[in-house]
Amino acid sequence: MPPTRTLLLPIVTDALACLYELDMPLLVLQPNVLADLEESHGVVHALSPSLLPLVRRITALAPEGGAVPVPGAPVGAVHEAYWRVRNALPAGTEELVDGEEDELPDALMLLDPAGEPAMQLAVIEVGEADLALLGAFADALDRAAGPDPGPQFAALARALREIGRAHPYEWWPRGGAATVALWMRRALSPVLVSPFEGPGGAATHEMLSAILRHAGHRASVELDQDEEAAVGRVGLRMLFAAIGDPREAARTA
Repeated sequence: MPPTRTLLLPIVTDALACLYELDMPLLVLQPNVLADLEESHGVVHALSPSLLPLVRRITALAPEGGAVPVPGAPVGAVHEAYWRVRNALPAGTEELVDGEEDELPDALMLLDPAGEPAMQLAVIEVGEADLALLGAFADALDRAAGPDPGPQFAALARALREIGRAHPYEWWPRGGAATVALWMRRALSPVLVSPFEGPGGAATHEMLSAILRHAGHRASVELDQDEEAAVGRVGLRMLFAAIGDPREAARTA
């Protein structure tokens, strides 16, 4: 059986929403897949009309209308890995992200000392090979967005610029290649960047792991003040990894 990794996953809705939004930009990098979807299901016609000119421009960058070449991380394989990781998320995550539900049905709810919901917590199993491929794609994004992507990453760099010029949806990344690459990299952060890194992170991971072990079949566990503060820090790390730290933006403005 292929090796897997166990991830302790804080349920931070806004961070997970970024992961879900990544699906469409990954599809756009594969005009051949979109063409197949259009032919078999009429999917493209249901998309934003402003997306279609973008798909045509991306097609010109893809060999024989296939997928934009990404050295070390073929987009088709990356997209499949993305979906396997996404499918490993707890049941109900998509409904939570879409605002159809307020909480996950089977994840432990952590309550603050006043008994109010603080955060849900889940454990997921993801394939090591899938995480490695997503990591390689994130590194390729960095190369393409750099000052000198070179001929190997030139097509991806141009594709990122084209993506940043389109405005098919409100949430769509806008800007140059570096901005789009950063957005896509951050979208992968819920599964690639541990929120338990940094000061006190390891101790918080152990604390939450112990809470999960001892929770049994309970739907919720009440935290003390120190535990609540630690959980809050983890949630902020996960959120800032996905959308950026507004404090850093303010310092550099």
